[in-house]
Formats: sequence, C-alpha cells, structure tokens
Amino acid sequence: MRILIVSAFFPPFVQGGAEISASNLAAWLQANGHEVAVLTTSPAPADEVRGAIVDGLKVWRIHMPRPYTVFVAAQKSGLQKSIWHLQDHFDPRNDRIMRQVLDEFAPDLVNIHVLQGIGWNTLRAIGGRKIPVVFTVHDLSLACVRMAMFKSGRECDRLCAPCAFSSRAKLAFLRSVPRLGFISPSLAILRRLSAFQPIQAWAQAHILNPNKSPNSTVAKNASRVVRFLYVGRLHESKGLYVLLQALEPLSERYEFTLTLVGTGPSEDDLKRRYGHHRWIGFAGHVSGQEVANRMAQSDLLLVPSIWFENSPGVIIEALGHGLPVMGSNAGGIPELVMHEKNGVLVEAGDVRAWSTAIEGILDQPERLEAYKDSADAAMQEFNQDTLGRRVVAFYECVRAQPA
Repeated sequence: MRILIVSAFFPPFVQGGAEISASNLAAWLQANGHEVAVLTTSPAPADEVRGAIVDGLKVWRIHMPRPYTVFVAAQKSGLQKSIWHLQDHFDPRNDRIMRQVLDEFAPDLVNIHVLQGIGWNTLRAIGGRKIPVVFTVHDLSLACVRMAMFKSGRECDRLCAPCAFSSRAKLAFLRSVPRLGFISPSLAILRRLSAFQPIQAWAQAHILNPNKSPNSTVAKNASRVVRFLYVGRLHESKGLYVLLQALEPLSERYEFTLTLVGTGPSEDDLKRRYGHHRWIGFAGHVSGQEVANRMAQSDLLLVPSIWFENSPGVIIEALGHGLPVMGSNAGGIPELVMHEKNGVLVEAGDVRAWSTAIEGILDQPERLEAYKDSADAAMQEFNQDTLGRRVVAFYECVRAQPA
C-alpha cells in the first residue's frame, strides 16, 4: 500500500508525542513492505525538502506560507494569530501544496496525524480524488484551535465563538472525504471529541500508537532514595505546578529526587521558583535513548496532567520498561494506569491528593516492587507489530468503503 503520512510536526523537528508516534508508525509501515511518504512543515526555508529520501522515507517538508510557523504558534496572540488560523482553514495555497504531493506520490491512503499548520482545507483536495483518509486523533484540534480545549489554567466545557466557527468549517472539510475513518489511542478522547464533532458518523477504531522505544543501555539499579521522573513538555497544562507544590513540603521530611526531562514555555518560571532545591534536576531535551536510560534508573514516573490527556506515549514507554506510573485520574491516563496494580491514580489538579499519594510511596517504597511486576507483565500489550497490524487492518477497512 502507498501511504502518505501527514503531520505538521515530524522528526527531527519535534514538540510532542504525536509526531513521534507518526514517525514510529511510518518506519514500521516501511519496514513491513508498504511504500511511505511524509508531508510535514519546515521551521525555516533552509530546511525544506521536496520529495527527497530522508531516513528511508520520501519526505516533503514545506515552509508554509504563513505569518509565522506552526512551531511558534503557541506563543502568538492577537490579530496575527487570527490571520494565521484563517489561512490555515481557507488559504488556496494549502490546496495547491497538497495536490502537488498527491500528484507526485499518488497514495492509496492518507493517514493524518497533525493537520493544523498544513491546512484544514487540504481535506477537500484529498476527498476530491476519492482517496481514503484515516485521521489519527492525537488531540482535540477538530474542535479547538488551541488543539487542547485548555485555557487560562483550566479545561473548556464548551466551544468559544472562534472554535465554534472553526469546528463548522472542519466538519464541512471532513464531509468532503468520501472514505473516512478515525483511529484513537484512547476511548476517552473519542468520547470527548464526539461531544463537539459528530465523528461517530464515521468508522472508528481504538488502537494504541504502535510506538517502539529504544532499550536501555544501562543496568537497572536499586537506590535507597526514591527517584521520581517526569518526561514531557514543561507547560502549565501538564500539572507541574501541582506536583511541585505537593513535593516541596515533603522534601523537609523525606529524601528523594525528581528529574524533569523536557523543555517548554514554563521552564524558566519553574527554574526560578524551584530550581534552588537540591532534590530537583532539569535535564532539558534529551534523546530517546537517554529517556530510556533515565527510565531504567528511576523508580516512579509522574504524570500530573491537569488537561485532557489522550494516551500519553511516555506512560506506555515507562510501563514497557517495567517502570510504574503515578498519573492523574483524567482523560486516557486511567486506560493505561491500573490503580494499585502498575501504579497509582490521583485526582487531577489536587495538590493535597498528590502530596498524600506521594507520601504513601515514600513511607512504603516496597509497594513499587509489586507495581513493577505488573508493569513487566503487560509489555506484550504494547507490542509494535501487534498494534501496527491492527492499524493496517483498519486502513483496509476504510479503503473498502464505497467511494
């Protein structure tokens, strides 16, 4: 099958888990006999490639005609941002770019991962050629221009006027595709999205992202001090302020360490507020191999998100390495973290609840051993080949729909 992967972000230009999942899937598909191409965006004109082979994949990395790139969109506001979103919905140049790629690659199917930044109206170009489309739901971008339905430190319970306008336009673009289906790694986000977009009208599948992380190159070792680990974007939606408010008073009575892996808009503020503590370390952006090694030498992954997480790849990676997880009881996290089996679920955004849960581990660190055994037992559930074959089977299901 000739498959075009569409993702506004794609390695080596990475901001989150969606593009890592898209890259993992593309590599797996290529290794299993499919012909794969990628349409993505470029942070600068010098980084453009058009149909070149990059790491075995044919890649179109386009510097899109916008006031600014998708890589800095989260930091923008005002009129410039409104113009950017209007272009992202309706600029005819989006269509032309998509048609050129379709002409040159002629895919049998298009798998969309992150369309915002490439152009929502490109769906019409694909649908006009009756090419089947599978939309992998990594976020809430089909309902929200911020992609997360999270604003001013809390989740949105309804669509604001700009998002309502955007949603109607996106629905019209979706309806222009004769053969369409949706894959989501979590049931929770399918339900959440269905409250704002009638995606239940199309074929759906619940399939975890077929990711494959590196094996650690360091030995696991025991520690008398509990070693906490966070891996992800340093942003208020990730609940880091909740976590650190819970940990700070505990540090007066317990000995532990916390390593924060990742970067993001909250990094400078977090360092200013908490960087003076000896128990906290900021590792910044590291390679996938380094993440695996840090997981091997940690005792508990912390995922304190306060927004509606989908199916965090970092949890799957941690459990695949036998590392238990303490996560918020929200979104798709409870589909992965089984309370008191492979980890602990905690009320999202509740400092006292997080403090109590962490104190319970510090008082009884032997609980972690039982959690590790359960995490190890579930590794087959995340097997890339099993999940990849399920994705391809769903591709075929969508292709079999009448055009």
